[in-house]
This record gives sequence, structure tokens and C-alpha cells, in this order.
Amino acid sequence: MRVGIDSFTIRDLKLDAYQTLDYVKKLGLEGVLFGDMAELSREADVGRLIDIREYAEMLGMYVYSGVGTCNPVLVNGSLEEHKETLVEHIQAYAEAGWHELRSVICYSDENYNHPVPWKTHLNQSIDFIQSLRPVLEKCGSRINLENHGDGTFDLVRVVEAVGADICGICLDTANMLVCGEDPVLAAKRVAPYTHLTHTKDGIIYFSDNGVMRQGKAPGQGIVDFEQIIPILGEYSPHLPLSIEDHKWLFEVSIFDPAWIDKNPDLTPVELGQFVKLAWQTEKKLASGEFPNVEEYEAIPYLDQMEERLTFGYQHLKEIINKQNL
Repeated sequence: MRVGIDSFTIRDLKLDAYQTLDYVKKLGLEGVLFGDMAELSREADVGRLIDIREYAEMLGMYVYSGVGTCNPVLVNGSLEEHKETLVEHIQAYAEAGWHELRSVICYSDENYNHPVPWKTHLNQSIDFIQSLRPVLEKCGSRINLENHGDGTFDLVRVVEAVGADICGICLDTANMLVCGEDPVLAAKRVAPYTHLTHTKDGIIYFSDNGVMRQGKAPGQGIVDFEQIIPILGEYSPHLPLSIEDHKWLFEVSIFDPAWIDKNPDLTPVELGQFVKLAWQTEKKLASGEFPNVEEYEAIPYLDQMEERLTFGYQHLKEIINKQNL
């Protein structure tokens, strides 16, 4: 397993693809998961994509990227034009040698707050990805859906409905905290389908409506990577661990009956483990083992970014080396 970053982490540096690879290499990390074609080549230029891939290989780094949303409900404008663009990008990536592609079916909180029922989002996403099967099969490619506000239960449901040969998961290891899921239990659910990652950490602590999540660098929060990495490695021993690091606080309204109703797959056992993590965090905040949330969040991210990335890289590599992965 190699440890790199997701390019969203350093978006404020406003680097092009080559500069991003150079910067990440300088930090000692091992690859980049870019967001989409716009970061690489505005016109899906296969020659440029090949050049970027070869430049990354020269540096000894991995490189992946993604495509637009696979949820028709969230598409602005013509769905047919959107599909044509996705097909063009899938084909261009494949010609350049990139076959594991990241996407989303949830931008933020559409599973909680959207005029269209979430079940409709899921059903239309399944149909849309199935409509891409001919091009995905021909290109030997797969779309990997990130848990991006939506839960891992739903993503597994989508993957199994579409077929794991053309659809998988990009696991964000801390986004499951926003859905009240236990990171280790969630990793076990999605491990057979996980081909990309946003490797992220965080802490959760109690609020008036439930809990708040604060983002942390890997190893600085409550996500148990010593358990999760071997679980993922059993199915994907060469899985890229792309650190996606940022600040921001997110609230999870687990005290709201309406929130509970919208998470029918979440068992009392798993929710109990989630609450246990919040209680453990509260004790570490009280003892000073975790820094004060407000004071830490007030520090500009760029002031801490390199320190956080270096810490996260070292933490993950220690686990990988210890586990012989």
C-alpha cells in the first residue's frame, strides 16, 4: 500500500497537475487522487493525461482521478449531455491507462434535505450507472462511489445492484462519522468493494442535537486505522491510501427522531459504538489529550497543513509496515 493525498487537500495552493505531483513528492508522499478531468485536461486530451501519468510514474508516484456525479437528480442541465461527457472522460482515462475512477451520488446532505426522496436518488443512480455498463466494460473501468454525506449501507446497495465489476467504493474513512457509523464496522461492510480511498481522521463530541465531527490528520483522531487498514488490505493489498485533510465542523443530529428514521440500517449496536467514540473523545478533550476544539479550529489550515500531512503519512506507513502490507 502507498500513501498519498487527495488533491482537494491542497486546493488553496492553486497548483496545476504537474506542480501538485512535485509538491506532494517534496513532502515525501507517494501519489495523488485528483478530483476530476478539469484538474488535468479541460478537453479530455488523452496525450496530456498520458503525459501526467508518465510524469507521476517517473517520480515513483501513483495517480488517479474521477468523473462527475452519477446521480441524475443532481445533474444541472441536460442529462444526455452529462452522460456524453462522462463517457468521453471514461474513454479518455482508459486510453491513458486510468481505470479506477472516483464519483459521488451525494454532494452534501441530499439524503436528509432534498425535495426528491433519497430512495429516488438511489434508484436513478443505479439506473444511470447501469446505462454506463457498455463503455465501462469496453474500457475495463470502474466507477467508485465515495461516501460523501451518504452512508455506506446505501453505497453497498448501489454497488450490488449495479455489479461490482463496474462499480465500487471510494471509502472516506471519516465521512462515515457524519452518518453515525462506526468506522471499523463500516470498513468491514465496504472492504470487498473498496478500490480508492479518502483517508481521513476526525473526532466526535456531544452537541445539543447529537454530536459534532472535527476533521483531523490520520492518527490524530478516533479512526482506528490499525484495524481498518488490514481489513481493507485483505481485499485490496495495493489499495492507495489518499489522505484527504481539511478543517470544518459537521453536526450529526442523532438526538433527532427524524434523523433516526432516515437511517433505518443503523443498528442499535453500531449507534452504541458511535456514541462510545464520542464519550471517549469527551474524556480526551477534558484531559487535554485532544486540543480544545474551538482553539484548534481557529488556526488557519494552511498554517498546519504540511505538519498534518507529514504526521498522517508517518502514522499510516508505520501501520502498513507493521502489518507487512
